[in-house]
Amino acid sequence: MVEKISNSQSPPSTSNQVREDNIGKRESLLGNVYFVRHGESTSNERNIFAGVLDVELTSFGKLQARRAGVDIKKQGVKFDAVYVSHMKRARQTCEIALAESQALKSPDIPVEIDHRISEKSFGIFAGRNLNLLRLALGYEGFEEMLHSHNEAPPAGEKIAQVYDRAARFYEEKVVPHLEQGETVLVVCHQYVLEPLALYLSGLPPTAYKHLKLPNGKALSGEDLVKFRDKESGGAAALRKEINDLSIMWAILIYAVAFLLGTLVRAISASPAAIQSDIFRAIIVACLAASTFYTYLDIDFAASKRKVTSTVQYIVYGWTIARWVVGLFLIFSGGLYQSPEDLYKVMWVLFWMVPPALTSPILSVLWGGNLYPSAVLSKNLSIIAPLALIGTFTIAKQLPINSSSLSFFFIILIVGLAIPGALAQFWRDKSPVESNHHSKNWKFIGVLAVALMALVTGFQFTPATFISDLFTATDPMRSFACLQQLALAVLIFVSMRGLAVLTAVFSKGKLNKAEAQDAYILLVNPNFYLWAVLFLGISTTANPEAVRYAIFWTSLGFFCIPLIEQILFMNAFGNDILRETLRSSRMATENVKKLFLKLDTDGSKTLDRAEIMELLGLIEDMTSGTRSSEEVRKYITDYLFNILDADKNGTIDLQELEDYISTYGLVANLNVAPATASPT
Repeated sequence: MVEKISNSQSPPSTSNQVREDNIGKRESLLGNVYFVRHGESTSNERNIFAGVLDVELTSFGKLQARRAGVDIKKQGVKFDAVYVSHMKRARQTCEIALAESQALKSPDIPVEIDHRISEKSFGIFAGRNLNLLRLALGYEGFEEMLHSHNEAPPAGEKIAQVYDRAARFYEEKVVPHLEQGETVLVVCHQYVLEPLALYLSGLPPTAYKHLKLPNGKALSGEDLVKFRDKESGGAAALRKEINDLSIMWAILIYAVAFLLGTLVRAISASPAAIQSDIFRAIIVACLAASTFYTYLDIDFAASKRKVTSTVQYIVYGWTIARWVVGLFLIFSGGLYQSPEDLYKVMWVLFWMVPPALTSPILSVLWGGNLYPSAVLSKNLSIIAPLALIGTFTIAKQLPINSSSLSFFFIILIVGLAIPGALAQFWRDKSPVESNHHSKNWKFIGVLAVALMALVTGFQFTPATFISDLFTATDPMRSFACLQQLALAVLIFVSMRGLAVLTAVFSKGKLNKAEAQDAYILLVNPNFYLWAVLFLGISTTANPEAVRYAIFWTSLGFFCIPLIEQILFMNAFGNDILRETLRSSRMATENVKKLFLKLDTDGSKTLDRAEIMELLGLIEDMTSGTRSSEEVRKYITDYLFNILDADKNGTIDLQELEDYISTYGLVANLNVAPATASPT
């Protein structure tokens, strides 16, 4: 595939007359244009902003790109011209789609790279978790900063700026082909296609609405306009807001749902809980729904290869250490001497159960790396129950029937394996449709976990909870309540303390996202696996202690993550503030100072070597880390192609100031070479 780099640049303005006449003009053109948003990238999968970060397609994204090629081939379309963003995820999509469709009219037709259709720069938000950003900024603040036409993240681009450059690209590159009756393919990004949809509708950037464009779907210009009309208002807009808000507040919703169930049970003082079979059915159904929507966004076949050996050693190592300590306490004879001591065994077993199956959800919400939480929680959830059966078989003195674990295997099969397999099957069969469904209906999975929390709160709250805690009608029950609360606090705090120490000692060995996943896996034991062990308790002389042990544990399982999220959000917000302040110091005036510092001869011009050094100084003051010489050379060449109009081998200060004031520092200073081969 031949690639040609286009660096044409025009003044950043688009006349109102062009916008007003655009619909009629588009309808009068003889040719056709097709737009494709790149396939799923690693940043899409992990719920982070990419923007100018040059991320790759996932295996699923490549499947979506092939599906785009299949759709193009079915339509019998042949292209006279192809334009693509310089970013790797777009170029990979274009190459795969064209190879699948064989849709070039001639093999000699170049695939032309145009930087004006590169993704919007998200400034200091690049690489940041979307959910933490929503929490830190508030939903309205997030929408205003990211999706308002005249607002932008610090050091990032406004929608109006993207609209202008995309419109110039369309008028200068696409329209001439359409006027000749030719067919054009454009492969780029969501935040470029959405403004283009406005432009093709004859609407200004003030009418911008964030859509959820499907990855890897070929849309004609008319299809793109229809999609914008359908998704920008009415039920679609309401569904988007519900989806965004439910994901944003998922952890809070779970905690509130659990506390509501607890409150209803405590106030009603009803001695009757939910019938056991019904309770189990609800739990399994809710886990199945949650798993289905979680695994719609996870490529398990590829995830195994993305889990580093370091994070595996840390998580597996801690798991083994817990088991060694737990087995010693159980078999030493000092822990359990009579049925009255059974609650002590239960707390030890809580240390020994694997991470919760919902760990990937926490990873996505808190900026984890996703893959370790998904793969390791699944692996340990299969191994640990088998090991527990062996433990109970050997430790015959414990009054716990290992057959009680049969319910957990039902959870694994019906709540994890089957919905996970269905989700992966749909991903493979319909990569575009399944991904679009997930983006629009993921709130169903959130509500399923909320229902699970609600019934759990009701089921495990002792009917006498209020009186035991405040009026002490029965001293033994009151003592058991407070005793198990103290033990629960000790266990939960010690787990997190050891996890934090692990993060400190592994600093430099794990990246920040991997460390977050390791933390989640170490402090989030599978409460439901632990709870089913209570079904196998044949006798106990201290039922109140056991009853309150499971209540306080369930409370911690659903409510402590809310406290952790608040702490993570505050740290994230402080980090964003520091980054904003650092970014604000690099205003145009600061660039001028650096320019004049390098301009030793006072000519107010810099040559290529000096511009490369200027870029390095800018990176020193913004990101704190210099990119490779290859990347800075590429950016230098790019700037010279745009700004060195007289081709004298220098760039003057005024030209550079005008460029930076329009496009910002980040828009083109954090890209990989456009000529790099896709991997």
